[in-house]
Amino acid sequence: MPAGRPPKFTTAQELQDRVNEYFDSCWVDKVTENIDKDGACTMSTVRYQNRPYTVAGLALALDMCRDTLCEYAKKGEFSDIVKRAKLTIEMNVEESLIEGKNATGPLFWLKNHAGYRDKQEHEVTGADGGAIEHSLTVNFVTPHAD
Repeated sequence: MPAGRPPKFTTAQELQDRVNEYFDSCWVDKVTENIDKDGACTMSTVRYQNRPYTVAGLALALDMCRDTLCEYAKKGEFSDIVKRAKLTIEMNVEESLIEGKNATGPLFWLKNHAGYRDKQEHEVTGADGGAIEHSLTVNFVTPHAD
C-alpha cells in the first residue's frame, strides 16, 4: 500500500478545469444601460476583472497549499498546466505594472516570485575616459638573524 495522501487530481483535464474555474472566478459580468437621445435603452454586458490572479488564490481554489501546487508543477501530465497557470499570473502582474498605477507591489512580486531583478551596469574608466593605470610597488623584507 503506497504511503502518503492520494493525489487531488487524477487526470490533467480535471486539474485544467479547476484552474480555468479559478481564473473565471476572478472576473465579473456587469450589465450596463445606455439611453440614447431618443430615449431608447440598450443594455450590454461588460466583463471586468474584480480580483487579481494570485498563486495563493489558485492554490486555495485547488484546495491545496502553495507547496503542493509547486509539486504538481513537477509531475509529468500536470506540469504544463501548473506552469501555464503560473505564467498567466505572472503576465497579469506584468500588465498591472505596465498600466502604471502603483509599481511597488508588482515589482516586489516579480522580483520575489518570478525571478526578475534590477540590473545595474557600472563602467569604470580612468582620466578622460581612458584606461585605468595601475602601479604596484613591492617591498621585500628580509628577516634579521638574532
